[in-house]
Amino acid sequence: MLTGPNGCGKSTAVHALLGLIEPSSGRVTVAGVDVRDLDEHAWWSQLAWLPQHPVLLPGTVRENLDLTGVVDAQALTHAAAATGFDAVLAELPAGVETVIGVGGTGLSLGQRQRLALTRVLASDRAVLVLDEPTAHLDSDSEGTVLASLRARAERGDTVVVIGHRPSVLAAADRIVEVRAHEK
Repeated sequence: MLTGPNGCGKSTAVHALLGLIEPSSGRVTVAGVDVRDLDEHAWWSQLAWLPQHPVLLPGTVRENLDLTGVVDAQALTHAAAATGFDAVLAELPAGVETVIGVGGTGLSLGQRQRLALTRVLASDRAVLVLDEPTAHLDSDSEGTVLASLRARAERGDTVVVIGHRPSVLAAADRIVEVRAHEK
């Protein structure tokens, strides 16, 4: 769990971990290997990332759920129940075949967050990186999502979360407080 004040560099640290940016000094390692030396395709095939502003493409809900690879139906059902996206799917005119626009146009902000979070939880990726995953969820859904993330960690997956809420912090097994670097 990464936490700290707004603008202190939490998302930047995650971007360095993902290999999207290079640190201005030092290095970021994964299993002792500099992230810059990792095979990019192999590294990203292990990752499921939920950025602060989820990536949703024009197409069907199913196509957006499958962005990390075709999702197992049972995993999708479990993840959708955990995020409350199952209720969203029940309300959509064509369920998972409903067409959405760029950035999730046609869905509310909360529905977009639930879709993207469902995609991450349903993935078979070993490393989950989530930036404020419960920001647009009610407390019941938040508890279910946190339990799902805890279960993934307990089965051996690596779960990295950026969070501020006390309930999210309480669910973490390790908390790293990020502070702004002063020059």
